[in-house]
Amino acid sequence: MRVVLLDNRDSFVYNLVDQFAALGADIEVYRNTAPAATVRSALEPTSREASHGQRPVLALSPGPGHPRTSGCLMELVAAALAERVPTLGICLGFQAIVEACGGDIEEVGPVHGRSVRVRVTPAGRADPAFAVLTGGPLDVARYHSLGTRELPPSLTCLARTVEGDGAGIVMAARHITAPVVGVQFHPESVLTPHGPGILLSLIEDLAAPGRPDRIDASGIRAVVPPTTHSATDTTDTTGDAHDPRPR
Repeated sequence: MRVVLLDNRDSFVYNLVDQFAALGADIEVYRNTAPAATVRSALEPTSREASHGQRPVLALSPGPGHPRTSGCLMELVAAALAERVPTLGICLGFQAIVEACGGDIEEVGPVHGRSVRVRVTPAGRADPAFAVLTGGPLDVARYHSLGTRELPPSLTCLARTVEGDGAGIVMAARHITAPVVGVQFHPESVLTPHGPGILLSLIEDLAAPGRPDRIDASGIRAVVPPTTHSATDTTDTTGDAHDPRPR
């Protein structure tokens, strides 16, 4: 399987790269300072992928700040939703999916480097994302101060926090029609014991063949028009926008 990872300038993004590599994925990394068109070109299936009915998975990394101030992130998510690109959002990437689907991201109180217990919803228990669980509790790593307690109609809640003043924050959600899923927690962290299994389940599910090509784009914020930029255009005035090396 091939993963195209958008690096939202998170300090530990290569922990995520290492996790994907350990799961056997081929990884290409693009900074969010790259043009969205460049990343979209990289998401075109190769001839081999097309012959197997597969597409690469777009992974949206964690990162600082708000999704709307994170380079090409929002433009890329809108295009991915409209074009049915298999997409996994993590932390900031999850928040971008919520925003693109019409939800609101707000302050939920800073939680950085804490393990918290979450409740998997009935929809989550039936979801491939949590197939690794055997009915026990789910402890996850949180590193964020923004989040959401309410989802737009196009997203189904898979898990929420349950503890204290921070209860009710959405920790995972899946789009009801598009191959798009996100988690607010960090599956690559050692504070998420089931993280590797969750990542593997998510990537295998998203990379599965036979998905339709397009959906009705109504209700998706800021859908971008088609473009003709090629994947070899990695121009970036702020530095190295494309790093294909798993490190």
